[in-house]
Amino acid sequence: MRRVVSDTGPILHLGEAQVLPLLQPTGDVLIPKAVDLELSRYQAAWLSERRPWIQVLELVASYDGEAVQWQQAELLHRGEAEAVALARQIAADWLLTDDAAARLFAQSLDLEVHGSLGIVL
Repeated sequence: MRRVVSDTGPILHLGEAQVLPLLQPTGDVLIPKAVDLELSRYQAAWLSERRPWIQVLELVASYDGEAVQWQQAELLHRGEAEAVALARQIAADWLLTDDAAARLFAQSLDLEVHGSLGIVL
């Protein structure tokens, strides 16, 4: 089974389009705490309706430090930084992001990146 880390955008967009279940067959879907918090801000029902196949994972200190550095350098926003760091931490097969800057940054770290459109198609 593939290990897939997502930032906020793909889950939010797929949810808005009412096609979030398309994400489930891609593999184990994992998100960092920052993404979980962002989703709860954007979607009032997120915490009560979070799919059981989407798991929230904590970053270990060294990867959390990376995420903080990327944020402070203004390379990525919080959710994107934590998603990239989590993908590195668990050696994810895919990172899902719809943000162009996050995509380029993740690819520079040799992560395989996909977006919402790739999931739908």
